[in-house]
Amino acid sequence: MRTLARLGAVLIVIVSGTRPVPAREIHVAKTGSDSASGSEVQPYLTIIRAASLAQPGDTVIVHAGTYREWVKPARGGTDEQHRISYRAAPGEEVFVKGSERITSWRPGSGGVWKLELPNTFFGAYNPYDLQVSGGWLNYGQWHHRGDVYLNGEAFYEKQTPEEVTQTERTWFCRVDGDMTAIVANFGTAHPNTELTEINVRESIFMPEITGLRYITVDGFHFAHAAANWAPPNLRLQMGAVGTRMGRNWIIENCEVVHARCVGIILGHAPDVDYEDIDAFGDHIVRHNVIRRCGQAGIAGQKGATRCLIAHNFIEDTNYRKEFGGWETAAIKFHNSVDTVVSDNLIRGVYRQKEGAFGIWMDFGNQGTRITRNIIYRTEAATVFLEMDHGPTLVDNNVLIGQPVQSNSEATVFAHNLFVDCRYDYRPDTGRRSQYYRPHTTQPVGAKPGTAQDDKWYNNLFVRQGLDDVKSASGYTSDFNVFLEGAKKSTFGDEKSVMDRHVTGLAITDEPRGATILFSVNDAPFQVKGPRVDAELVGVFPTVGQTIEDRDGKPIAVDRDINGREFDPPVCGPLADLETGTNTITWATRRSQ
Repeated sequence: MRTLARLGAVLIVIVSGTRPVPAREIHVAKTGSDSASGSEVQPYLTIIRAASLAQPGDTVIVHAGTYREWVKPARGGTDEQHRISYRAAPGEEVFVKGSERITSWRPGSGGVWKLELPNTFFGAYNPYDLQVSGGWLNYGQWHHRGDVYLNGEAFYEKQTPEEVTQTERTWFCRVDGDMTAIVANFGTAHPNTELTEINVRESIFMPEITGLRYITVDGFHFAHAAANWAPPNLRLQMGAVGTRMGRNWIIENCEVVHARCVGIILGHAPDVDYEDIDAFGDHIVRHNVIRRCGQAGIAGQKGATRCLIAHNFIEDTNYRKEFGGWETAAIKFHNSVDTVVSDNLIRGVYRQKEGAFGIWMDFGNQGTRITRNIIYRTEAATVFLEMDHGPTLVDNNVLIGQPVQSNSEATVFAHNLFVDCRYDYRPDTGRRSQYYRPHTTQPVGAKPGTAQDDKWYNNLFVRQGLDDVKSASGYTSDFNVFLEGAKKSTFGDEKSVMDRHVTGLAITDEPRGATILFSVNDAPFQVKGPRVDAELVGVFPTVGQTIEDRDGKPIAVDRDINGREFDPPVCGPLADLETGTNTITWATRRSQ
């Protein structure tokens, strides 16, 4: 017999033959006190206080307001039924910031103001005394980890006070002795009466304990983290929000903005057995808005294994182009296994020099599926598959403007719409990356990045095709449609069709979405392609597996970008493709 009884904010679960297991609602509000009880009528003041007390099964409900703190969960849940959940109260806006509001600026001339703070203000981590640094950071290393914001918009850092006097919305800092000085040009704005903030905290929501499990983070606005550049060779990768190599987290319905480097980090931490695939990963990151992060929206070494990264809107990565290098991408993962990147809208990834990719699967990723994403306005490749040995399934995506770049093998491209998006293969024989026993993280061997076993079926190419691709062992291409000057491959495409039809493709940006219009004639309907499935593509020799899910079940690409069934298969990502104008839309939505 099982009974439920609600006592105020406490839900008691009583199971016959066992002792009562409490499952509490712990409330936090700006009107609260950390010496209160944490009930709805006597809430705590800080999320940190609730996080220190929350036990498996508890839900921390945070009410409207701005909380300036680094939330460090003390423990995780025990299973799906006993998660520790952190949620914004329904219908209430909750901001958690790594910044502090400053109202003690002293005026100078020409809109320039000065701030002096004792170094003790920052505690053990002063982002104005620390520069961005680390592997593969190739420009802008002089920048600091701090930032200055006016009414939610970040200024640009300069190297001298003289540059600040010449340009509005810029700042300069110097740490001397016991004081930190910041000079900023606010133009006609008054920084002490308007909302002026500076970075203080390294992270915003991330434990100090490695390996916490079953934590849900839902509905928060996170802003202004000052974590460092996060390459894969760090012992601990930090970001605004991070799992610290935990397992079974859900991060959903959140907004992450103005992370100095990485928004959501699923990466390296000490004391993890990386050959035990059940020890980490298995996260769901969905329905988030991630904007204006300096390095990456979502990134991590190994920690994205078995993760679902779904329906996130990632925009304006490295939009200021202040610093960057070979880690700059909207999504970037290393050494992940059975990762699914699905239904994301990515636009605006920028650079001075290197980097600036949409989705970057970098080095030793296996069993990846990249499906139903829309990527455009990147300054380098829309998708970069670097040193992966497959299988990688790239299906039902819309990739516009920049190539798919690869030095990987065993990639299957099916039902994509490629617009001005060629295939750019660049072999890398000077390095070797690992591959694993299927659906594990147990290494079997290592190989260089060499071309073999890529396959293209049922794709729609506009203006750029496969004619520059050199044949390699196992390359197969057929049942594709090439429009508006795009050309077939030289090693296949016997049943593919080329047509000079002009699609008139156009993209309309929405504040948190996009609409894509394009037209087709009857050319796509002349191609009678097969269903793309494991039987068609076969087993890839290096890794000894076909396209299959994390449980080893073969995958069939039988549904389109909107989830509609292909019956029969048709080229491109729309099962209901029609002669004339077709529309693809993407908009943010909340998970339920």
